[in-house]
Amino acid sequence: MFLKFRRLVALYIDYLIVFYVSYFPMNYIYSLFNNMFMNIVTGLIAMILLINLFLRKDCLIGYESIGKKIMRLKIYQDDKPVKDKKILMDRVFYTLWPFVEYPFMILYNNKSKGDIKCNTEVKSFRKNS
Repeated sequence: MFLKFRRLVALYIDYLIVFYVSYFPMNYIYSLFNNMFMNIVTGLIAMILLINLFLRKDCLIGYESIGKKIMRLKIYQDDKPVKDKKILMDRVFYTLWPFVEYPFMILYNNKSKGDIKCNTEVKSFRKNS
């Protein structure tokens, strides 16, 4: 149960980081323009940035996200840490679509849709072991 809670906290940390990294610069740029067209363009750029950062959150720093690093979690496939960035991005992509179900799937069997599709699992690790 503790691993499931740590996974949810790691996801929350990742959301906060990705949201604020994309929100503050775009909010500043948005405030510079009084033109409706530029506001729409800025909003579209912000959405694209948000989605791209979130899809690549596991690939930006090493092979796990900042939330997973803080919560000491790793993504494994066949009992080996995943080092393929395409698998990591596919895992997040398949997890995003049924996002409303994510907390329930994690609490029920500790697997998201992305884990099931990509045959991965998230495990706890210790640096000294």
